[in-house]
Amino acid sequence: MLTLRYLLLILCSAPFNLLAEPSPAYNTDLGIEITPSLAINYKYDDNIANVSSNKTASNLIEIMPALRIEGIKYNNQLTLNYAAKRNLYSESENSNFTDHTLQAGISRAMNRRHTLALLYQFDQGHDAPNTGVSEGDVRVAEPAIFYAQAIDLSYRYGSQSSTVTLAPRVSFNNKRYDEDNSNYTTAADFNEYDYGLAIYYRLAASVNLLVDMGHISTNYRDTGNAKDSTQGSANYLAYSGINWDITGKTQGVIKLGYEKINFADNSRTAQADPSWDVGIRWSPKTYSIINISVSQKIRNAVTGTDSIETNNQSINWQHTWRYNLSSSLAYSHRDELYQQSKRNDNSHQLNMALDYQFRRWLTFGLSYGYQNKSSSDSRLAYDKSIYGLTSNLVF
Repeated sequence: MLTLRYLLLILCSAPFNLLAEPSPAYNTDLGIEITPSLAINYKYDDNIANVSSNKTASNLIEIMPALRIEGIKYNNQLTLNYAAKRNLYSESENSNFTDHTLQAGISRAMNRRHTLALLYQFDQGHDAPNTGVSEGDVRVAEPAIFYAQAIDLSYRYGSQSSTVTLAPRVSFNNKRYDEDNSNYTTAADFNEYDYGLAIYYRLAASVNLLVDMGHISTNYRDTGNAKDSTQGSANYLAYSGINWDITGKTQGVIKLGYEKINFADNSRTAQADPSWDVGIRWSPKTYSIINISVSQKIRNAVTGTDSIETNNQSINWQHTWRYNLSSSLAYSHRDELYQQSKRNDNSHQLNMALDYQFRRWLTFGLSYGYQNKSSSDSRLAYDKSIYGLTSNLVF
């Protein structure tokens, strides 16, 4: 069985020369900064299968290596990020998983008016039991592995002093589930294309009016899917609003508009709703930051219905109590109304963390997470708590 002693053994086996207080990043002669890190966490999850009854609890070890490379060369801002997460459960080896994320980006300021950015991301992730493609099937204990890719290309025309700034964008992303999953279905595999244009009108040095228009087309691989993968479905969005950036105090965006999703299959009902997207970052003190997010969007549904009206609200508070002691507190709520269905889901999540920076390169912490989901489909309801001892090393 995994115990706290295993975590302490890993930490104590770190090279002794780390005690020399190394720099938290490596700087090369080319102007590139390299930052490797390793997080090792010991946790207790009281409901690893996310079920409402007959719960299984387990100790677990999280091992999360990461590497960040960034720099500026010839007006090109380069970033390369890699992160992995390996979870090992003492009570259920079938629950073990390994996630990978690779992200590469380049942003080039061709002159003071023209900026071009390209971002690529690859994910090997998973759906936890009783979520995603396996929701409602309590017989499935192992995670469902998937692979996702995203390519985003954006362009910005206008300087900081321009009255009008144009920002067109185009992106492509896809998702494929591993065929070795016990609950594999092609109904969840898709390709998605996103086109959009944002127009900013400068009111003041740090305040802009904006208009944002978007078109999202989703094609599903499963030709038997009623959403018709050969033609796809289209989601149209139109917003107007305001954004601001008052350095050192507050940044934010408020967008209000309209969203409509159509389906290639005429037997499916189009869905149209008001839509909004609000994000506010407020720093009342330099050592205290509050983030607030509120949105309403329409999402495609994999099975069981046509689309989902989703309301999200979240608030996060990060506070530094002293130079080596900090905390974070986050709460989020999601309300999902399944169109053309009686299903309605409500999810709540609370996360708390306290971190102590023992050395510049080593941080220890305590964490607690609580999740609660209620649903008109009783098979999907569950609640769980996760307690943790955390550590993070920056080499």
